[in-house]
Amino acid sequence: MAYEMKINLNDIMNLYSKNHKVGNKHDIKRAFEYASDKHEGITRGTGEAYICHPLRVAKLVTEWGFESDVIIAALLHDVVEDCDTPLSEIENLFGTNVSDIVDVVTALSDKDFTDHTLTKAQRDLLSDAKLQEKINDKALYVKIADRIDNLNTLSGVKESKRIPKAEHTREIIIPIVKLENAYHFVDVLEELCFQTEHPKMYEDMTKQYRSLCTANSRKCQESLDILSNVFDPHYNNEINELDRYHRYIENFIYNHRSCISIFRQISHDAENIKDDWRPLFSKENIALYDLTLIVSDELSDDNSSIHPNDIFFQYFEKALSHKGFYLIKYCFTTYKDTGYFLISDEMDNLYRVFVRTEREYQRYTYGNIIDEDSSLALADINEIEPRDTYNEKIKVFRRDGSAMLIDKGATVLDFAFNIHSDLGYHFVYAMVDESKTQLPAFTRLNEGDTITIVASAEINPDITWFKYVKTSKAVHFLVKYFQGKQ
Repeated sequence: MAYEMKINLNDIMNLYSKNHKVGNKHDIKRAFEYASDKHEGITRGTGEAYICHPLRVAKLVTEWGFESDVIIAALLHDVVEDCDTPLSEIENLFGTNVSDIVDVVTALSDKDFTDHTLTKAQRDLLSDAKLQEKINDKALYVKIADRIDNLNTLSGVKESKRIPKAEHTREIIIPIVKLENAYHFVDVLEELCFQTEHPKMYEDMTKQYRSLCTANSRKCQESLDILSNVFDPHYNNEINELDRYHRYIENFIYNHRSCISIFRQISHDAENIKDDWRPLFSKENIALYDLTLIVSDELSDDNSSIHPNDIFFQYFEKALSHKGFYLIKYCFTTYKDTGYFLISDEMDNLYRVFVRTEREYQRYTYGNIIDEDSSLALADINEIEPRDTYNEKIKVFRRDGSAMLIDKGATVLDFAFNIHSDLGYHFVYAMVDESKTQLPAFTRLNEGDTITIVASAEINPDITWFKYVKTSKAVHFLVKYFQGKQ
């Protein structure tokens, strides 16, 4: 489906009225007028008026059902960053809730560092650290909508900036979305990144997928019609024996597979993705459709005698197996966030069937924000290299028994620098656990190690120490040391 570019305020207001019978329409209109005035005369690289971007961002969060404060923040999200507007003005006009969201998604600029002159790279690092430090549920979804629109409108962005935009999305934004468990948006963002970073492969895979669907369209449509009829939430069109299960069916939906979903599957199976993807891209290997059977939340109750998957098994045994369908196996997605049944019809077309309760489906779509007590907060932000915040961690211990999380693969020299720069600069050797063995700087740490560092003021870093460190913090201190020696 083509991305919708032309949006106006009426589109947003109509959606808002549909989702909220009573709401704050007045302030949404006021925010639009304010943003239009601030962005007046400014155009994007695409040539369109700048206000079109915040309008599309606002429409996305409105479609997702958010309240007026998020919609208003979406309309205003670039006003501080691009229009030299003080955040206090946003707070005075639209309240603290809105200004807090705008603050989170606003990148730092030179005016934030009156006593220092920073390079763009340094500002970007600090902006990422700020985003991670202040992020909350509402601000995250404004950021998701903003990035979806940015990646969909890269035609107006210089070639040299397109890949970095996608890399930033993968390395900073998507990991936060995963922490929120909003895997639908993980797929959306990864698909756009794949399209940006590998346009030729994306185009070729998309054509191959369409070709497969077209070649098998008649039988696939017959199968989808049968499945829709069997799982019709309004009527049990099968045997009476299924009546006790049918009342738990809330909905049945089906969609084409996303390109990124197929790419992840093939990447898992291929030794060389560039050479191997074409032979693996066949109806024998690739499920053509994703099917979702949504069942009542009653089945998630610990006291329920029926498991959600039981519904599918009952229908498969008593209805689908007699209509030419075969159950192949139960699988897990690449991220292991959910499982699915892989089935085929009599012409060997494959389908992935996900069985989710209503709440599980909402969480897959929107993440943890559906929970009233949801609170997104990131711990252990790596301010030196924000991308490393999401590296896999292990827990190790200082000599006094206090715990520390450090990147998996880190060395004892990394450990020393993480405690204090002086301990790293003057490292002599380390001892692990109760052993008195003197271990060199390149010794890798293991989960649960207790480390003692021995240092001496007579020892100073050597340029070869760069080979012994794996964490950005240790590299930062070594660079700082050698720059000071020049």
